Amino acid sequence: MNFLFDPVKFDGQTMLWSHVAKSDTAYPGFYHWHQCMEMLYVHEGEGSIIVNQHTYEMRSGMLFLFQPFQLHKVFANVSKEKPYTRTIAFFDPSVFSDSLAPFPLRHSLFMKIWQGRTTGPAFDLFQEIKQIEDCFIHFDEMSKQGRGQEQEEVTMLLLQLMGTIHKAKGHLQDLEAIETDGRALRYSEKIMQWIETHYAEEVSLDHLAEWLHLSKFYVSRVFHEETGSHITDYLTARRIKQASRLLQSSTHSIEQVGILVGYPNVSYFIHMFKKVVGVTPLKYRQRHVGNSK
Repeated sequence: MNFLFDPVKFDGQTMLWSHVAKSDTAYPGFYHWHQCMEMLYVHEGEGSIIVNQHTYEMRSGMLFLFQPFQLHKVFANVSKEKPYTRTIAFFDPSVFSDSLAPFPLRHSLFMKIWQGRTTGPAFDLFQEIKQIEDCFIHFDEMSKQGRGQEQEEVTMLLLQLMGTIHKAKGHLQDLEAIETDGRALRYSEKIMQWIETHYAEEVSLDHLAEWLHLSKFYVSRVFHEETGSHITDYLTARRIKQASRLLQSSTHSIEQVGILVGYPNVSYFIHMFKKVVGVTPLKYRQRHVGNSK
């Protein structure tokens, strides 16, 4: 399993930028989060993007802005004929908040996307494809000229993005509501929502299958088909995500944290945490406290 926390190393740069990256071989992805904000724009591709217990269809014109520490996963059905092409950027939103402040409408939208719970993380900009792709081409040209790290250029990029999102129909609505309006939830979404309620308990595939009125075999298969991963992978990611939060924000003992996230056996909790995050819960907590100081 890949490390759940995927730290982005800026090495003195203000933004990490990758324009029109293409994959034409298997791209299963993995559940993870970053300490910074991530922008993902889909030029072409088929598959799904999982975030906030929802599965979004991957398609041309979709823009995703993942908040810091927001659990997400990209699953692309890739082939030579149907590649996955995207533009990705990583940045610390706190660095640019003041720069956007003179533009109240765009600044307000930026803050809602960064820190809010009702705006984003997904925006359908299919009707604005030319505008947003021209914006990316311009910024890429600036980057090739060595100006991509300048505060002014990154601020202009963010202003254009916020303006495009604001212009798009339904920009201030929660796309989760738009996507689910008029259709039943996908089985994977129902499963993730069930896990959200029960991850701290002893999770049983039998109970989940019974709740869905489906066979265990079908539940496992449909989740894998819709997300590209197994139910146990998501359950582990969700538990370790919560454990990381508790280790940072509470004074609970390591054993108590394990119990609170569904691992009553402290040895097994330590084993799983280290397997996923790369360090023990104690070292993770010590690093966080050290960084805070």
